[in-house]
Amino acid sequence: MVLKHNEFQNNTGQMAMVNCKDKLINQSTTSTSYPSYSSSISPFIYVTDDRTEDKPLEKPVKSRVKECYDIEITGENHTGFPLFFQSNIATIFIPKKVKTHLERFVPNQYLKNIDRDKNIAIEKCLAFVSNLSSTYYADDRFKSLSSTHLDEQSKRGRDNTFVYNHIIKALTYSTNTTEAIIMVKKNKFGNETYQEGVVCKEYGFTDAYFKGDLVEYVIKDKGILQKRNKFFYSQLKKAHENPIANNLISLYSNIELPSHAEIILEAKRLTKINHRNKKGKVLTFLNKHSKSYYKDAGARSFVEQNIKLFDYLTKRGFMIPIIGTEKSGGRVVDSFTLMPSWIRRLVKIDGKSIVEVDYSALHPNIAMSLYGGSRKYLTHLQVAKESNLNINEVKIQHLSYFNERVPGMKRSPLYSYYSESETAMNEAIIMEKQTSLKGHRITSMRMFVEEVEIMTECIKQLNYKGIYVGYIYDALFCKDSDAQLVEEIMNTVVLEFNVYTTAKIG
Repeated sequence: MVLKHNEFQNNTGQMAMVNCKDKLINQSTTSTSYPSYSSSISPFIYVTDDRTEDKPLEKPVKSRVKECYDIEITGENHTGFPLFFQSNIATIFIPKKVKTHLERFVPNQYLKNIDRDKNIAIEKCLAFVSNLSSTYYADDRFKSLSSTHLDEQSKRGRDNTFVYNHIIKALTYSTNTTEAIIMVKKNKFGNETYQEGVVCKEYGFTDAYFKGDLVEYVIKDKGILQKRNKFFYSQLKKAHENPIANNLISLYSNIELPSHAEIILEAKRLTKINHRNKKGKVLTFLNKHSKSYYKDAGARSFVEQNIKLFDYLTKRGFMIPIIGTEKSGGRVVDSFTLMPSWIRRLVKIDGKSIVEVDYSALHPNIAMSLYGGSRKYLTHLQVAKESNLNINEVKIQHLSYFNERVPGMKRSPLYSYYSESETAMNEAIIMEKQTSLKGHRITSMRMFVEEVEIMTECIKQLNYKGIYVGYIYDALFCKDSDAQLVEEIMNTVVLEFNVYTTAKIG
């Protein structure tokens, strides 16, 4: 069975939305519980409707994925809550017992500083907390939150008071017997990881709330809902104006998703051959064990958790593509970039199997172009041979080498190769990291910008020919029948940017 997502266009010319056509059925092939979402929700949801307000819901959702899943590096944690085309803006997901903690343990004065109405103050805190709920599904338990976005979410009309500071104070309140709800990330020196104009503060749940289940909560305050509604449509507008994101929206109506039965069958095949993801993690069934059952759990990617993530990303419709900030060079994130790659390969377009077309060693070759490297067409294999490293280790190290701080670069197994074979380029990168006001992140930011410009041009040319493709940062996926043309365009475009690598059908 597959899930078909069809495009909805109303007769008054409103924006096209994506809605699940078929209900998710006959997928209870494992003992794991998954969140259940109705497929009958209208694609246009008016979140200030009284019917929504009259039925607050606090329902357990068994959907936690704490450990690593197969996700390519995005270069940033996104500051907004995940928005789904089919999603009710009033519904948020928060750790269990957070609301009770706010009601019972946070001093009333803390809440009054947020809003005179205690119930509204609590809901503003819950809305803040929901920004962090996606960390249940990521490698990093901390997430960057922009003060600008936090202010827009929480401010009172035209009042210039920064309400979000009072929200943070309430959420970080603790006593000798009560743990706070959230904490601010600190470095090894005990200082907050923050640099004005470069790095936002990062927040995460404390141990007490970074476990268990997420629960579904329906916001009732109309003021909060209006702000969320405004944000929803602003993100949708941005997606339509971005060539990569707009291409994805055009593609979604033709996507067909695999069933749980198909996913599990593929998982059984892959585990038999000790399949590893791009980060080198071995795909493994939990088989009703806890992760602690495996002494090397950090080196494994668990099937059941991957399926929970897949459900989270698709059961309520697909995410509105999120356009990244300067920090990520404008990379776009959607349900398919976040999806485990082995599950993504089971997706179909127009009922046809897909293939991925990706660039070989794109970032090392972008570095050669930007920083005066002496070689062209640098490959992972070439680096592996000349540095006496395993090619898989080279591929993994290349994911992070240019993103590291200088000490991190020098600790990398790749440092000897680049310092000896590409001395001028390596020194130029180090000098930039040490002198730029943006710090060590400047290198990856420049490389991400170049990557996004290359992929944008590829997608523009494909769309002009009527071909819409999936996007995975430096790769595209498409129907097998379109693969040759996609490969040809990607190879032509990358050379126009003076980056010397090739795209191949995977």
